[in-house]
Amino acid sequence: MTEAWSRLRALMGEPVYIPAQVPWELAPADLGVQLPSDYRAFIDLYGGVNLNGEWGVFTPKRNSRFLDVPGGMAGWRFEADINLRDQVEGEEQWWDQQDPTPVFPDPGGLLPWGSNSNHNQCCWQTTGPDPEQWPVTVFYDDRLDHFDGGFAEFLLTVLTGGYTAEAELLVLADPDVWGPQLPRPLWSPGEDWAGRNWGLEWGIEGFPTEPRSTEMPWVRK
Repeated sequence: MTEAWSRLRALMGEPVYIPAQVPWELAPADLGVQLPSDYRAFIDLYGGVNLNGEWGVFTPKRNSRFLDVPGGMAGWRFEADINLRDQVEGEEQWWDQQDPTPVFPDPGGLLPWGSNSNHNQCCWQTTGPDPEQWPVTVFYDDRLDHFDGGFAEFLLTVLTGGYTAEAELLVLADPDVWGPQLPRPLWSPGEDWAGRNWGLEWGIEGFPTEPRSTEMPWVRK
């Protein structure tokens, strides 16, 4: 495993819960590709998570919430191909861009693994057959931002203040405009493969409306 993944794990801490494990062996047939090992390790340890209460890292889920969307890996592929493609095609009309942005499963297309409350999509750019070499691209509403590194390195860079668009991705409010903000934990758990919402069980889903501790009871001390 990469040094970036080890550092990210040390930063986030070891969880006290055990999420339902994703059957990654189904990915090549159902999704069309295997996913990067640092992402799989992250989901195996934490499940889906929310960073700063604003930026969610997706996990595949066994069952879909919608009747017309398949579950499992096939559902993730369906969502990527339908929803992200619609968003890309809707936004590109405002860009001065000659070539359309490819979306998975198009060659080199974007495959989303996370998004924030402003619908900015964090994706792998699926260039080449080796998922370990896929760089990260963020689809903002006015541009594409390419990051020369993978999933764990990108998360680590953002969470340690090394990403130039940190405020935009983490949705950090300007105190001069919005006033003092309630504290939020670095991250909180979300749903896992089985659909269990660990964050909801701790009462931390959504935005805080009153002051409370940001100490994380879901992490081993």
